[in-house]
Amino acid sequence: MKIVFATSEANPYIKSGGLADVLGSLPKALVQKGHECVVVLPKYQDMKLADTIEYVTNYDIWVGWRKCYCGVFKAEYDGVTYYFIDNEQYFRRPGLYGYDDDNERFAFFDFAVLELLSHIDIKPDILHLHDWQTAMIATLYKERYAYYEYYQGIKIVFTIHNIAYQGKCDPALLSDHFGLDNYLYYNGNCRNDGCFNMMKAAIYYSDIITTVSPTYAKEILTDSFGEGLQNILQMRRHDLYGILNGIDYETINPATDPEIVEHFDITNVDEKKVINKLALQKECGLPENKDVPLIGIVTRLTWQKGLDLIINRMEELMKRDVQVVILGAGDQKYEEPLKGIAAYHNQKLSLNLKYDFGLSCRIYAGCDMFLMPSLFEPCGLSQMMSLRYGTIPIVRETGGLKDSVEPYNEYENTGDGFSFKNYNAHEMMDIIDYALKVYQDKEKWQGLVHRAMEAKLDWDKSADAYLKVFNSLLD
Repeated sequence: MKIVFATSEANPYIKSGGLADVLGSLPKALVQKGHECVVVLPKYQDMKLADTIEYVTNYDIWVGWRKCYCGVFKAEYDGVTYYFIDNEQYFRRPGLYGYDDDNERFAFFDFAVLELLSHIDIKPDILHLHDWQTAMIATLYKERYAYYEYYQGIKIVFTIHNIAYQGKCDPALLSDHFGLDNYLYYNGNCRNDGCFNMMKAAIYYSDIITTVSPTYAKEILTDSFGEGLQNILQMRRHDLYGILNGIDYETINPATDPEIVEHFDITNVDEKKVINKLALQKECGLPENKDVPLIGIVTRLTWQKGLDLIINRMEELMKRDVQVVILGAGDQKYEEPLKGIAAYHNQKLSLNLKYDFGLSCRIYAGCDMFLMPSLFEPCGLSQMMSLRYGTIPIVRETGGLKDSVEPYNEYENTGDGFSFKNYNAHEMMDIIDYALKVYQDKEKWQGLVHRAMEAKLDWDKSADAYLKVFNSLLD
């Protein structure tokens, strides 16, 4: 099977979030199963490994009424072929997103992906699109390209990584950027809530829609989580699949991680993990104490991640015999109160308002518990990483958190984490207290740590699930 992935980011070249992790791991897993995978993404200014890519060709494309240069570069990594779309007007600037012309930038990219297929002679069986930045490829293909002989027979799969970001814009852009008739807006194909909605268009035009966990697939069918797209998703519910993301066990591995102080695996975690804990306490300016429970939080400081609950109960948590390490940055309305609490409780709370990959690895490796009380979480990777490092997650039962963390059952001695159901600060505090109580029983806690490290959350099972979906289209 030949699969082309269109994405706005992918490891190891460029990353702003979990989307890059998925597009760095899923194609690799499919290649290992004998399939041919191509990933297409923009050639950004901040791209890593830029010296490893080579020029292939260039051509002009039309973006609405604009005639635009399109350069193509290529690289091979882990058996996957990567193509990079070059246009300095759109992509030679810092960062990935957040510009006033983002809609135009990714309209260009969407055309460039489809034109690339014929210019380089890559005819895929499956064209796999990811989030709003590539959503309009489905519309362009069905309304324009599918009529040409070369393009016929390609199946379109669209994956929703976070339904909160939909590519909403002015209806005039449908014709101005994409050269499509406004009829497609007025008949509802590309319209939602009084605006042109790119994700709505992809849901309408794609052959299959997937999202990144089974629970999230059910949640987005409801008014609470559908973000206004629940009705069109209900119409397409028989074509909607929830497939849990995985993590790359080769790179996310406490036995080889170059960022941590002491390597360990399941055979020596009981002795080695404490070395990482003491080193983390020292690095973060906390008293070095192997017996005090150490809770880690690695997150963007935004409303989605449950910061309201954390701040609401942080003073109460500080009354417990516990230490907390927080790593992340984001909204000032969360940073400011956390600064005040950290200044007052500097012997119990280490606040690190930054993004630091190395420190995040040391938090996963050194903490006893990992707190992730998200309001919603399509999949989440942090809880999977914490399990991989033997750090017990405390999560809210939503999206991928519910699908990847098995709640601890003290009567049957099963489970690898702790969870609570409602978005409620009291419930969160109750489950933290329960985890702290279990922590005091070293035998039970070691059982939890061992089961956490035995959890199988790599890409093998998820890749098989994607192949099953792909094959259903081809059959």
